[in-house]
Amino acid sequence: MTMQNIGLRTPGVLSVVFGAQGAFLLANAVYTLAYPSAASNLSDSPLAGVPSHTVRCIGVTSLSTAMIYAIASYQRNIPMMVASLPGRFFAGYVFYQNGGAWTRVAVFEVCMGLVNAAALVWDLYI
Repeated sequence: MTMQNIGLRTPGVLSVVFGAQGAFLLANAVYTLAYPSAASNLSDSPLAGVPSHTVRCIGVTSLSTAMIYAIASYQRNIPMMVASLPGRFFAGYVFYQNGGAWTRVAVFEVCMGLVNAAALVWDLYI
């Protein structure tokens, strides 16, 4: 019995990568919502010194984004995954402009955008 016989499709590389990024965002959301003070007290963190209520707002945003990533991955929604690419690169630019600890976040965002783009190319052409 193949996966297609039971109504399942093998996910593409982009769906797997996107799902993994969604899981990372979900973990980030849970941590910042459950422990906002701990997140703002991490040394050399972009959130260092940020009030707990602001950290919780960031957690809600991470939760929303994680859900979008999870749903797009599950549905294998290629247009939605492609639409995330400009957002990743724009976020990288904005975070880099903030300087300091945000430059590491900028590098992460751009790298994740490149990984998504590479996975898309893999799924479409390889």
